[in-house]
Amino acid sequence: MSRFSFNKLFRQYTCSGKEMLWHLYVVCIASFLPFNVHPCHGLKIISSSTSPTYAAVGDSVTLSCHFNLSPEDLGVLDIEWSIRPSDVHGKDANIIWCSGDRIYDGDDPFKGRVQFVSPDPASGNASITITDLTPTDTNTVQCKVRKVPGIAMINVRLHVMEKPALPECNLEGVVELGHKVVLKCRSTQGSPPVWFRWSKLSRDKILPNDAYVDSVQGDLFLTVTREDVLGTYVCTAQNLVGMDTCLLTIKFNSAVNTVAATAAAVIVPMAIIIVIIFVFCHKKRKIGQHSDNDILEDEMPPHKWLPQRCQQVIPSISVQNLGKVIHRDNGKTLLVF
Repeated sequence: MSRFSFNKLFRQYTCSGKEMLWHLYVVCIASFLPFNVHPCHGLKIISSSTSPTYAAVGDSVTLSCHFNLSPEDLGVLDIEWSIRPSDVHGKDANIIWCSGDRIYDGDDPFKGRVQFVSPDPASGNASITITDLTPTDTNTVQCKVRKVPGIAMINVRLHVMEKPALPECNLEGVVELGHKVVLKCRSTQGSPPVWFRWSKLSRDKILPNDAYVDSVQGDLFLTVTREDVLGTYVCTAQNLVGMDTCLLTIKFNSAVNTVAATAAAVIVPMAIIIVIIFVFCHKKRKIGQHSDNDILEDEMPPHKWLPQRCQQVIPSISVQNLGKVIHRDNGKTLLVF
């Protein structure tokens, strides 16, 4: 009886050992899988960051990883964040990990730039924050939570990109009615894809009906058909991690305005002078006509038409006694005063 019991116990122990080895084998295989693993045990990752996650150079990013434990999970809790190599045969690079109640920094270049969001990751929040991001931080990041016999992991693809630099706005063409102009917007920096948006700085921000935007090159094509096309336009350069803007105001060409103003300054005074001269001459002419038609009383006749012999002055005759004398000379009547 005792022998039978020993053999039965041995067989049970042997089966239990095989099951344990099989479980460990499955865990090891699962850790190398490219997708998220959620075993049927109680330990589960209930929420995480969306993949891919985009962040800007120099900024910080928080990668979420929340989990739930089960009473079945009795082992020591291990939380490990690592960089998954692109090569399946490559080695993981540790970012940060927690074992029991101790936290360990990861390898370079993450050392000193990563920390857990929660002061107690074992409470179910294994999220981390990475600061001072660089383009080389672009990788597949894995959050792995273990508590024997449970294990769960998630992968998040992190993309670190450069924001668009402050764009420059320039105008090409002459701003005159009926002319076509091009508003150009360029940004010298920024990780692709970078796209451009144009709007008008007004209440409704709507572009003219005939406007055309090249969102890849950053050009806005306009035809100056009306004065309400003039105004200030806003260009926004944008990618997945940031944006920046520049302003451009279009108005009628200043050179054209200067010529028009100069011409007006010359023509208007000349026109005024011409009108004044015309009015003055016309008025003077009318006054002359009235003078010729008037008969002045007691006016002396013109001196030059009198005969020379009648122009002698007789001193003995006073002006008061001067009378009319009629002389007839060869049938002509002469009048002397």
